[in-house]
Amino acid sequence: MSKRLPSLAQLVSDAAGRFHDRPALAGHVGVVTYGELDTSARHWATALRQHGVPQGGRVGVLGNRSRVTYIGALAAAYAGAAFVPLNTKLHLDRVRRISRLAELDAVIVEPDALGVLDLLLEEMPSLKLILAPESVLTARVGGIATCDRTTLPVNAEAPCLAPDRDALAYLLFTSGTTGTPKGVGVTQGNVAAYLEQARARFAFAPTDRFSQMFEQSFDVSIFDLFVAWASGAAVHTLAARQLVAPASYIEQEGITVFSCVPSVLSLMKQRNALRPGRFASVRYSMFAGEALTVENAREWAAAAPNSVIENQYGPTETTVVVTGFRWCSRDCREYPNGYIPIGAAFPGVDARIVTSELRDVAPGASGELLIGGPQTVPGYWRDGTLTRERFVDLPTDGGERQRYYRTGDLVRSLPSGDIAYLGRVDHQLKVLGRRVEPAEVEAIARQVPGVTDAVAVGWPLEDGRAVALTLFVLASCGDEQLSGEVTQSIALRVEPFLVPRTVIPCREFPTNANGKVDRAALLDTLRESALVAT
Repeated sequence: MSKRLPSLAQLVSDAAGRFHDRPALAGHVGVVTYGELDTSARHWATALRQHGVPQGGRVGVLGNRSRVTYIGALAAAYAGAAFVPLNTKLHLDRVRRISRLAELDAVIVEPDALGVLDLLLEEMPSLKLILAPESVLTARVGGIATCDRTTLPVNAEAPCLAPDRDALAYLLFTSGTTGTPKGVGVTQGNVAAYLEQARARFAFAPTDRFSQMFEQSFDVSIFDLFVAWASGAAVHTLAARQLVAPASYIEQEGITVFSCVPSVLSLMKQRNALRPGRFASVRYSMFAGEALTVENAREWAAAAPNSVIENQYGPTETTVVVTGFRWCSRDCREYPNGYIPIGAAFPGVDARIVTSELRDVAPGASGELLIGGPQTVPGYWRDGTLTRERFVDLPTDGGERQRYYRTGDLVRSLPSGDIAYLGRVDHQLKVLGRRVEPAEVEAIARQVPGVTDAVAVGWPLEDGRAVALTLFVLASCGDEQLSGEVTQSIALRVEPFLVPRTVIPCREFPTNANGKVDRAALLDTLRESALVAT
């Protein structure tokens, strides 16, 4: 980057100086002012540094959607270290693996997670410090230093405000195809570039109220928390039970900035919660993490008539989001597969569409999306083999070489210059030897009255190969008539081998910890049913 951009710590510290008495956190965790947030984070950061946590070191934050996890992430940033969310909502085995792979220097623990900590300590051999709500941990932790957060000295040192741009800012772990989580180390330079984009793109104000829908183990939470705090706004947290049904909360809290995965809209629509004009307080709406359908965008535009609506895109490896498309409810254009485009690349982001041989496609042709630029991370944490597989160095138009992340997303460029999302390269299936794009079938199903979402998978299998499609549809009713209508609608528009052999209505889809539809879990239900039948 040509200029030194402010770090996470600088942005929040500056905001705390200007908005000392304003709420930084609100909602189910109670109200925490900027002054209280800043003071607590400084105290905890001082303890981290005094106990040898180095710049770019890793600080685990153990818990879920609590004051401790929110302040803990900021404390790590103030100490010049990287925070590593250890989400207790995840399966214990996954948290155990993450704890081991992250090579943690310290861990900050919420009260409800002390029992989980006991099960994780053997995975943390390099641990220097445990920051816990009480100091009665010595019987469990042996020679590891412990600090009671409630008794830390008030004369805390200033935070580390100018960390090296190549040092880690946070370390997240995403699902790996081999079952081992992939570590994505986002640098201070990566996240500073993202924050500059986000703050320039939207006119956020100290009076804004941000929703906090995303788990901290999902990188879009960086938007929820740090973009809000950099703006002096309040972050309104939701309890777990409110995440799938946030309508009443949006109304009651007067949320002005709403962000979620698109599947939440499908659930809200199924509950008849998207009534026209209901969310008049919302000024900005951002959707990311999944494809946004045209139907869901229209329903939300009617429910939030005063909102700017943006469909955003960005894998964890490219630091939160790198493209955006502003949706207008008067837009009547047809889009591929019924999805809103993911838009154009942000300034400085280099988006390329390439063939399987990594050659640029012809204009309008489909291919895999590559992302390069200041938001693209250097590679995977402690995994050179996977880094070489998913990151490539290619020549640019200027002749120099640049590193790109291979997203695995199938896209094409529209005449407008926007990028259309077509589906996942790895979701493509072969059915009876023919290549199938599931998104095509899913888009047709979503047009059937009563269906709010659809997911197609390759099933059943013979000799390990898909011989047909099975379609799961999200619907308020589960009768055979709806299944027949979906099958008939698809049969009128595609070749016979693309017509699902079975259509299964569901009241809800399984989701992973990031709120995305879990296709693997749907396939598991089919495998289990097949085993029971035999």
